[in-house]
Amino acid sequence: MYTREAHPGENLPAHATFEDKLAAAARLRDELGISRPILVDDFEGTVHLAYGGLPNMSWVLGRGGLILYKAMWTSAARIGDFLERVQAQPLDLRHAPFHTEQLEIRRRDGQAFTRGLERNGPRAVAEFARAEELWSQRARTARSRRS
Repeated sequence: MYTREAHPGENLPAHATFEDKLAAAARLRDELGISRPILVDDFEGTVHLAYGGLPNMSWVLGRGGLILYKAMWTSAARIGDFLERVQAQPLDLRHAPFHTEQLEIRRRDGQAFTRGLERNGPRAVAEFARAEELWSQRARTARSRRS
């Protein structure tokens, strides 16, 4: 589901209208060559907020809205693996579902991320750099308080 532009800039600004949001979702689809349908959240982000409001989360919902898969960061490969496992599972009463949690590691592709920021415009690059500096300052402050 397309929710919002996480790092708006001069070239791809924050959505001013729902039509802007639809156009941005279509642009994303075309730029990345996405062939599956893309759902677009309403202008207020109702669904995004209902499911945590974090950037790049993934959810797979079953019948009746049962949460089958939840990830704090999207990995198409991991979602694909999960969906294949779900399809292969037997559907009989001798098998019962259970909850698991695991910590996954993702490769950070700083160059691709920076290209995305640059596509959006210089403001997106500058704002993200300022945010990274704030995160670094907070981490240094937290470490010094523990010392």
